[in-house]
Amino acid sequence: MLKIGTIELNNPFLQAALSGYTDYPMRILAKRFGCALVLTGVMLDRISLHPKAIRQSKFHCRADEHPIAAQIFGDNPEVIAQSAVAFRKLSYDMIDLNFACPVPKVLRRERGGWLMRKPGIVREAFRRTRDAVDCPVTIKLRIGYDGSEAAKGDFWEIIENAAADGVDAIGIHGRTVEQKYKGKADWSVITEVKKRFPRMTVFGSGDLMDAATVMQRLHESGVDGVLIARGAIGNPWIFRECVALREGRQAEPPSLAEQAEIMLEHFEMIQKTRPGRRGVSFFRKFSIGYIRRLPKRKKALLPFMTVKDPALLRELIAEWFQKSS
Repeated sequence: MLKIGTIELNNPFLQAALSGYTDYPMRILAKRFGCALVLTGVMLDRISLHPKAIRQSKFHCRADEHPIAAQIFGDNPEVIAQSAVAFRKLSYDMIDLNFACPVPKVLRRERGGWLMRKPGIVREAFRRTRDAVDCPVTIKLRIGYDGSEAAKGDFWEIIENAAADGVDAIGIHGRTVEQKYKGKADWSVITEVKKRFPRMTVFGSGDLMDAATVMQRLHESGVDGVLIARGAIGNPWIFRECVALREGRQAEPPSLAEQAEIMLEHFEMIQKTRPGRRGVSFFRKFSIGYIRRLPKRKKALLPFMTVKDPALLRELIAEWFQKSS
């Protein structure tokens, strides 16, 4: 049993926050296939302080999603803490503070990963949030702002502060902010964090695209768990496969029929909030993940990336999965 503060998890496999992806349909499918805890896409702290904005359904969690964490980011520790209170009132079980986002517009506003250069602000944001809410508070980091010695020093200062302040858990992506998603994730730094602070709950992230890799990283790094991000896009089965390998069972891949069924279900859930062509456009980025398991995925890519009509998308799913069987 793995614990994050008062939250008990039956396995170490979490779905990471992915802005523009981890909405209700993606989260609930992940949980169905064994994900222990899901996170929202990162949300700007100030939004939650506007009464009209916070009433929007996209900011709310549903009863069947628990345990679920709200991931927030900002530039002012006091506002971050106030936002955490607002999301806690919406019944989120955990607050995750994002100091890792590498998106240029976020960095320009001195939020997310920009704060990897400001250990003092990170510490104050955590402390204020911890004192403001009655649930676990975790933080998400990268291994530095860039590869400089100064950035490495900032990173270790943040880690040491978090350990001293009793952070409930820390998630670390094995790239610098400057790298964004280029190159390979450096798990040696994540491993070193766990070695130096064995009592701190550490989750690793980066390049976890299949269950075998997930289990290898868990074993080699000694971390408590993993945050699966891009590997879960259009692939909720990765959690079922991870659970199977952890229990010493063979990770059985989904049949083509099951893939088609889940793909259609995912699309229909999206249609409820993004009807018509808007939903098709949004679903395309998930299609890339789903068709990755198809034997003829290269030929299927163009039709799935150019379809616009909901009815035609449904036909494509039936056609390509039947054709590949």
